[in-house]
Amino acid sequence: MHRAQRFLAALVVSGLGTATQAGDPVVTDSKVISEERRLSLLEARLSGLRLQVERLEDRRAIERLQQAYSHYVTAGRAHDAARLFSRSPDASIEWAQQGVYLGRARIEAFLAKVAPSAPGVLHETPTLQGVIHVANDGRTAQGRWRSLVMAGVHGEDGSWIEGPYENEYVKEDGVWRIRSLHWFTTVEASYDKGWAKGARQAAAPLKDLPPDRPPSVVYQSFPSYFLPPYHYTHPVTGKPVGWDP
Repeated sequence: MHRAQRFLAALVVSGLGTATQAGDPVVTDSKVISEERRLSLLEARLSGLRLQVERLEDRRAIERLQQAYSHYVTAGRAHDAARLFSRSPDASIEWAQQGVYLGRARIEAFLAKVAPSAPGVLHETPTLQGVIHVANDGRTAQGRWRSLVMAGVHGEDGSWIEGPYENEYVKEDGVWRIRSLHWFTTVEASYDKGWAKGARQAAAPLKDLPPDRPPSVVYQSFPSYFLPPYHYTHPVTGKPVGWDP
């Protein structure tokens, strides 16, 4: 038996009690449970625990996937970053107001353009504050993250760029991949002037690499206010979270 399965079985048995001999009844909460009923309860409990472990492993795998993406983009590894996406032609990436790029080849071309690997180029993209929700069937998931980007070219004014991701993931052949990555820019500003005096609008579509689709959401970044929609409801109230001007 696999070590994880043995661990789960031990948890189940400790929760229900054990018989002194095979076939003996078990007393739990002052009720006598037959051997057949005990085994049925053990199997049900074990099945529930196994599902919990699977979902925890899914979340850990998605976290590693998202962090790998950030490391590759920071290093200018467009090809490696693109291979983290689904093989589906509908796999997509969307940054700011630059439009939507579809399929791995186009995703790689976009990343190579906006985050190249070259001397003097800086594009730090740490990914933080992950909130992941895996579907009950374990085949798809959604995640919200934040990133504070430092970008620029040596000797020139750089940029501070900040905002959340709202991403979708899919499990293909047992491996989690990114199905759609959408990074919203809530603020972009001059590194020298700062966001108080040097705010810029979110990046527009590239003229030399037009997107496959226009931006899916039209908005303006700081000093305007825009709250990218959450894929999940408030964890306490159960209501959607939004901003009412």
